[in-house]
Amino acid sequence: MGRTAGRRILEMGLACAIGLGVAVPAAAQEATAGGVPHITSPYHWIGPNLRMGLFGGWLSTNRGVSDLGPGSTPYGGLAFRARISNPLSIEVQASYGKSNLWVIDPRLAGGPAPVDTTTTRWASLEAGLQFAITGQRTWHRLQPYVLLEGGFLRGFDYQPSPALAGAGDASFRYSLGTMPVLEAGAGFEIIPGGRFSVSLEARDKLLHIKAPAGFFRSDVLVQIDQLNLPAPQDKQWTHNLALTLTVWRYF
Repeated sequence: MGRTAGRRILEMGLACAIGLGVAVPAAAQEATAGGVPHITSPYHWIGPNLRMGLFGGWLSTNRGVSDLGPGSTPYGGLAFRARISNPLSIEVQASYGKSNLWVIDPRLAGGPAPVDTTTTRWASLEAGLQFAITGQRTWHRLQPYVLLEGGFLRGFDYQPSPALAGAGDASFRYSLGTMPVLEAGAGFEIIPGGRFSVSLEARDKLLHIKAPAGFFRSDVLVQIDQLNLPAPQDKQWTHNLALTLTVWRYF
């Protein structure tokens, strides 16, 4: 009887082992649809390293102490990014816009004030680094990042104002010319998969504004001081907020 009970226990154990051997592969087969594992991770790898984008947005400007800087305007351009390491990409960006300029006469009895408004077109070229916070991956299809860039902005197609067209007004005329630009910003890219993505970002664009020589004439400075107005600055960095949306194509 002891041998019979032992044989039954052995047969039951063998049956359980066979049942588990059949059940485990079946469960594994269900978990792998077509042999592809079901990934539950919120992270997804980004394969391509090159991308080109078309962007547009709004530049909210600060005209500076003497109100010489360009006015707020929509603008747009092209951008190119190339990944050089897991978190780092280099970026080159070219942009274009058209802004108004206040024509400032500092000789007025009440101090410097606009006497006319004119327009100018401008183009800028910047290059720098983008640091992806999640590296070469997305988190729930999002890739947040920060960036730092520098370059130049050049004004062109300036429309002169008749308000300062006299022979004695030359030292008071102002145009954008060529100025250095520094940028720091942050954004996030939405990468649903495939070759296209969309990013939203905000940048602080620092523009370097240089006042005309006429603003520092002795009679002008004396009058500004008597009126207790802010003194003009020969060179000034102004903070300007840029908000953009970019459509990217990966290669």
